[in-house]
Amino acid sequence: MIRTFVRATAASALLAALFATPSVAQEQWKVASAAQPGTVLLGLVETFAQNATKGSGGKLVVERQFVGSEQEIATQLVRGRLQMGSVSAAGMSVLIPEAAVLNTPYLWASKAERDWVLDNVAVPMLEKIYAEKGLVILGQSEVGYNGVVCKTPCPTVGSVKGLKARVAPTPASKMFWGQVGANGVQLPLSELFPAMEQGLVVAADLPFSYYVTTPAATSAPNFVETLHLHHPAFAIVNKGLFDKLPKDVQDALRKAPVPVAETRKLVDDEEKPKIEAFRKKGGTYVELTDAQRAEWRKIVEPAQAELIKSIGGRAQELYDAIEKGKKDFAARKS
Repeated sequence: MIRTFVRATAASALLAALFATPSVAQEQWKVASAAQPGTVLLGLVETFAQNATKGSGGKLVVERQFVGSEQEIATQLVRGRLQMGSVSAAGMSVLIPEAAVLNTPYLWASKAERDWVLDNVAVPMLEKIYAEKGLVILGQSEVGYNGVVCKTPCPTVGSVKGLKARVAPTPASKMFWGQVGANGVQLPLSELFPAMEQGLVVAADLPFSYYVTTPAATSAPNFVETLHLHHPAFAIVNKGLFDKLPKDVQDALRKAPVPVAETRKLVDDEEKPKIEAFRKKGGTYVELTDAQRAEWRKIVEPAQAELIKSIGGRAQELYDAIEKGKKDFAARKS
């Protein structure tokens, strides 16, 4: 009698467990990023992953995955080997050359101009271009502006002439270092830090919030606030995988990234205490006046038109739309 009761109870428990199992199995997804610990950029990616998991209603479990090369992330996203990623426009330009337009040195006159034109003109155009390549832009986020990084002081545009400088594998980086007269050495990001420690290169350009989390802050402790190259980033999903998801999950993924205005504030707010901490450790952070920065700009800016021409694809169309957007912004402001 007892054995019969135990068997019946076990059978009931098994049936209850089976019926309690969700009808749709959870899918394990990865969101790849090159963001380093110690920066708000990493927190933005992790929040995105958490929001995507929660918003999917249990259909997806999304985890952050570190991949040191954004070019590698871009390639794996298009192939569907990675489901999602947080990739800067520069990192994506290896596959979507038009994205490189957003990195044009000294493209923007002000942050307000930049934000309005990006949000209302450039990103809507890029969404269509990315979709043609098999990717869906879920949201935009801020990374910051590049400054010039050197092993020895380099506060003026003349002081970098002839220096061995790391050139990123992007058209904008090649154009910038060529214009300022540096001796460019093209290296992927993963090779920059050992190359700088060994003296193979003595200069580079990086966003400050990222720079201070890397070995470059020690091996090249001189940072110049040139603000020459802006880095927007995008939360991206493989379109083939996205299109197979239920509508409610697609909607949840579109809402998962942190709003772009919030990311801009977080990145801006993070810089001041990081600059102070960097200086206390012996680093040199050079804040340029508008007039000093204009010396860099007047040497670099004339090469913008040739850069856009070299990018190809729909780069000229995007650049022209941005230039019109700048005029529209100026009219709205006045």
